[in-house]
Amino acid sequence: MSLVICMIFSNRTFATWSIIIIDPNTKEIGIAGASCTYNCYGIGQIIPNVGAIIVQAMSNNQAREKGVEMILAKSTPEQIIQALKDPQFDPERQQYAVVTLKYFNSPGTFTGDSTKPYGGALIKPGVTVQGNTLASEDELKIIMDAVEKGQSESLNMAEILIRSLEAGSIAGGDRRCGDQKASSAFIIVARPGDKKPYINLNIFGQGKGGQNAVDMLRKKFEKWKRKHQA
Repeated sequence: MSLVICMIFSNRTFATWSIIIIDPNTKEIGIAGASCTYNCYGIGQIIPNVGAIIVQAMSNNQAREKGVEMILAKSTPEQIIQALKDPQFDPERQQYAVVTLKYFNSPGTFTGDSTKPYGGALIKPGVTVQGNTLASEDELKIIMDAVEKGQSESLNMAEILIRSLEAGSIAGGDRRCGDQKASSAFIIVARPGDKKPYINLNIFGQGKGGQNAVDMLRKKFEKWKRKHQA
């Protein structure tokens, strides 16, 4: 079975707000995130046609690898979350989110006590929205509302993910970034049978006070659409 590996760079890939979505009809799986850090690409992994995991805040690589192993073993999201609470993974400084096709109705999330406010997670069947160091305590709900609106309008998964990142940005984004909202952002979507994600876009390295990485990601996505959907 192919794994979509999101190029994990270090044990300390910080992230602020992120989304996992699974479409039970197309079986597409998508993840997206944004942060006021140099690069948040690498917080998640997708296993096409199976599930996805995000490990953020302090983003422990070993926790993510353990999660992927358990997703492949058909463990439930709750079993995976419980396993990742092992002290070896420094769980109180982590945020976890797990969604799988097999247990579509029961995503799992966890927010450690040492992550920075505002923070937390929201879930619905096939979807998790999670964040920390947010500018507003309403931000997670606003992001989830954007997901639900996109789904009600039957938008494609990539568009829903981008709009949800934009909703988080408009709601305040990462409080460390001020008006910039985010200095890195990414979107990854994989279809069943993909050996690599068919959408895999990343913005990183925007200096303090520079462009909003979410806005830049939207432009990159629109360019991708013109090239691939002409």
